[in-house]
Amino acid sequence: MEIPENGALHPNPAEQISVDGQQQLSRTEAGEPDGNDSSADAVRLTEDGVDFINAVNNARTLAETRTDRVMELKRQLAQGTYRVVGDRIAVNMIEESLENEKVLNHIDTNV
Repeated sequence: MEIPENGALHPNPAEQISVDGQQQLSRTEAGEPDGNDSSADAVRLTEDGVDFINAVNNARTLAETRTDRVMELKRQLAQGTYRVVGDRIAVNMIEESLENEKVLNHIDTNV
């Protein structure tokens, strides 16, 4: 981030704003060497750091998608057209339980 003399903050030029307004970083823009040596200060993110920032930005857009789903469910409830599908709920619960078991098996519980 650059801080000019008037104190206003400007985003890091390494951050690229995509069409939907979310920030996406490419590996080169995040600071991997590109052959251009500059005397300016620079911050270099690891590949994991770039992946983390992109995952956070993608999660932000996911929240907007869920809002649309909630509105649709509210509409169905208000109209009386929402139907509970018990088999689908049961399958999702079992799948989530199996996934949780896999995660717990990978965690070192002897710490």
